[in-house]
Amino acid sequence: MVEKVYGVGVGPGDKELLTLKAVKVLKKVERIFVPVSKEGRSSLAYYIVRDIVEGKPVEELLFPMIGDRERLKEYYQRAFDSVKSSEGEVAVITLGDPTLYSTFSYLWKLLKRNNIPVEIVNGVPSPVACAGRLNIPLVEGEEKLVILPRGEDLERYLGVFDTIVVMKTKRLGEILKRALNRGERDKYLIGIVSKGFWEDEKIQWGGIEDIDFQGINHYLSLAIIKRIKREDI
Repeated sequence: MVEKVYGVGVGPGDKELLTLKAVKVLKKVERIFVPVSKEGRSSLAYYIVRDIVEGKPVEELLFPMIGDRERLKEYYQRAFDSVKSSEGEVAVITLGDPTLYSTFSYLWKLLKRNNIPVEIVNGVPSPVACAGRLNIPLVEGEEKLVILPRGEDLERYLGVFDTIVVMKTKRLGEILKRALNRGERDKYLIGIVSKGFWEDEKIQWGGIEDIDFQGINHYLSLAIIKRIKREDI
């Protein structure tokens, strides 16, 4: 049975953003587990670390992007069984950070429930990394921040939080224009990083009316919405 499992965040895509601890752990473990969303599909997380783990056994864990929670539980159980049956210390890698909307969190629950030693190795999370790509502060001073998956309940939080991060930006333009009249839209700036740190990266920054919301439906797209402060005007 496996001795210990590391959940290793490999960051947003830039190999130079791998932490020293992540590199150290990946080099010492005996096996690497790589989550994939579809059989035969390449793993972006593995692409980031492949030079570091060259020569090590690599095994894929299938986590399909489906909404059926009961079926998903079956895939998580299969992944857990594969990890559990390994020998020695192993690592499960994930894009970004294992604690932030990561498939590793579901595996973590099963590991903890079965008293298997598990350690999280943090990676650079995408909201922080994308703020860096936009060259803006994410929050300052007493500002409040909220992170919303797929922009859920965005209408409720506009005007309440100074910075809103939207993970996965499909339909974001439609949601914003429905929630805000034309005059209110001028009170916000928005940055969108689509496929950040990859070759086909696209970055936009400006007012809501300036943003091209077409073609930002990739699951690696992230938006940062900033309420304009008086001193910014």
